[in-house]
Amino acid sequence: MDTALSWKPPRSAISNNFSELLDRLVMKNGISDLDQVGFQNFMDCPGSGVVLLINEPDTAAENWDTAVIFPELLAVTGNNLRAALMRPEHAKSLLTRFGIGRLPALLFLRDGGYVGSIEGLHDWSEYVKEYAIMLQKPVSRAPSIGVAISAVCSPDCNWLG
Repeated sequence: MDTALSWKPPRSAISNNFSELLDRLVMKNGISDLDQVGFQNFMDCPGSGVVLLINEPDTAAENWDTAVIFPELLAVTGNNLRAALMRPEHAKSLLTRFGIGRLPALLFLRDGGYVGSIEGLHDWSEYVKEYAIMLQKPVSRAPSIGVAISAVCSPDCNWLG
């Protein structure tokens, strides 16, 4: 029999409290709470936006810290970015698409395109500096996670001419 069992540990009190923090961010700060479909709609809207991508706080405490910092960063920068968050169960789906190697991350978008990301937890001054840089960057191709490609060809192969 080739049936694999999947077990998930019970949700911790930290994770439950974290979910409550995210609920408050959405209600108090007007931050959109996105799933995959909501993300695509958010991305396709004109203008600039930033999405907080987070993981469970049990994985790394910096997820909690970044969620607390996010609305403060939005307030201090004084711009009109659309703001959203993606909870852990949805955020992981974007890692490969945007070449993000580490959560938490701030993903910056503009007019349906990728601008850049800030990964991990940073000092306040570094966040403000990087945030300002993202506001000035042009839309670009999202980096992808590298895949090894080989140009080895069999003798029968004639794709090179």
